[in-house]
Amino acid sequence: MTSLVIHNDLPATPLNQRRVGFTLIELLVVISIVALLLGILLPALGSARESGRAAVCLSNLRQLTLANTAYAQDSNSYYVPASQDIFAPGGNTQRWHGQRDSSGNGTPQENTFDPSRGPLATYIGHAGQVRYCPTFENQIDHDAPAFERGTGGYGYNRAYIGGRNDLFGTSDKAARHTARTNDLANPTATVMFTDAAFFKIVNRHNLLIEYSFAETPFIQNFPGQPSNDRWSPSIHFRHKNNTHAAWADAHVDANTMTFTHPQFEDFYRNLNFGWFGPQSNELFDLK
Repeated sequence: MTSLVIHNDLPATPLNQRRVGFTLIELLVVISIVALLLGILLPALGSARESGRAAVCLSNLRQLTLANTAYAQDSNSYYVPASQDIFAPGGNTQRWHGQRDSSGNGTPQENTFDPSRGPLATYIGHAGQVRYCPTFENQIDHDAPAFERGTGGYGYNRAYIGGRNDLFGTSDKAARHTARTNDLANPTATVMFTDAAFFKIVNRHNLLIEYSFAETPFIQNFPGQPSNDRWSPSIHFRHKNNTHAAWADAHVDANTMTFTHPQFEDFYRNLNFGWFGPQSNELFDLK
């Protein structure tokens, strides 16, 4: 009787062969596809992150305005002073956002404002984090010598709300007096806070530093009409060429630059400093 013998040592065919690894061409194709996807996704992710930071910034500005309104309610309708001792002998230690022991000529530690001792600490928290724009945190030069270290990323309307230059000019009396809530004829069109910064030239490099005032286009040197002299702009257009503003009625919005200092226009535009609105102080004054 013949038995059936099955052999298992048949030669392998292409169908049952296993391939190991990739060829060089396949690897190059995969790398090219990954690089292409990253090129598409990274800008979108960066834009999404900036949109998130911008939303936080707008929220911070609104909270600051609400805090200042609450301060006024507790202070016989007077808003918080921007810098009530800036012209006082031995002063320059108090700001709307904090206090320091030195007049600004000491060590970096002495120059730094402490938010827990500021007049708004009760309303914004003693850590004062609401004063910081997250976009500015990524742009500021923390090691640069700054004369208002610890200020944060926002500027306050000191000429008309945090002080009364329109009544007393640029003086100690103007710094010690603030506007009252019923002084504002049109709160919806009166700037209270904006994104702000300043620059410091170090070794021929322009470094961004903190600054606590949203300066008006024209200097209010004396009571009455402002002068024709220009301030150096401190409003900073850091959100995709926009700046955020909080108005006295507590609404917030984004604004594009409409003009800057005419004598140094290219310089300030390159640093994203300027103003929005008409070429006057009308968005800052109380009229």
